[in-house]
Amino acid sequence: MPLVLVQGAVLACPHQGRLTLLTGDPRITVEEHGVVLAGQENGLVFGSPVTPVPGMITPCTASTPDGPKPCVVAPATPDGSARRLTVGGLPVLLATAHGVTASGLGPGVWNVTDPGQSLLETL
Repeated sequence: MPLVLVQGAVLACPHQGRLTLLTGDPRITVEEHGVVLAGQENGLVFGSPVTPVPGMITPCTASTPDGPKPCVVAPATPDGSARRLTVGGLPVLLATAHGVTASGLGPGVWNVTDPGQSLLETL
């Protein structure tokens, strides 16, 4: 069973960008970190070398002749959400979550590199 994502989980884009998720829902916590609900990832920006963002670990290197165009996260595909664990009617995201990114270089895929915890699993 895949691990549940919590605040502190790390996402990666196809251009070496890595971003820590800074929010989670406090109604369910693992080691005092709120679980990440489906939709909380939507619209996150990885940041660039010249425009860092909160939670940025490494910048997205996507760039055009006009300058940096870092990846923006689209919602996770349905297979990256829990089928049985929900909070307020929304499923939690899992370590298997992934989805499309948009950048100045066109679409790519984001994925999870660290779920932020190693205790809570679900389907």
